[in-house]
Amino acid sequence: MASPYPKSRKRPSRKRSIPPEEANAEVLLLASVLPKWKVSKKEKDYFCEALKKARKEAGLTQADVAQKLKRSPSHVSKIELGLRRLFMDEFLILYRLYEKPTIYFYASFIRSDLVEQIDQAQAKSAKQF
Repeated sequence: MASPYPKSRKRPSRKRSIPPEEANAEVLLLASVLPKWKVSKKEKDYFCEALKKARKEAGLTQADVAQKLKRSPSHVSKIELGLRRLFMDEFLILYRLYEKPTIYFYASFIRSDLVEQIDQAQAKSAKQF
């Protein structure tokens, strides 16, 4: 006997093909292979400095940028000082607003590495003398 109600549109439930313990083990294995990379204080400072310099070179004030981001000038100030996290959507707006190539901002991380290498070389040569 056919049901007078239409068929349910719910998806049939699926059973997991991998037990949770195995899935967790796979995640841990993958995580162990990934580099343990974290932005250093120097890199963060150089990046924030690049943001501020780019804003000034674009001839914009913090108030102008805040208006484009739909935030307060204090928000922009805190980003430039490294006191507030910069979200990707905000960065994309700044990137387009400042009209700088991506290497301009990426260079902060390269610069930090170079400065660190120079500091290490100077410390090493100072120990030799």
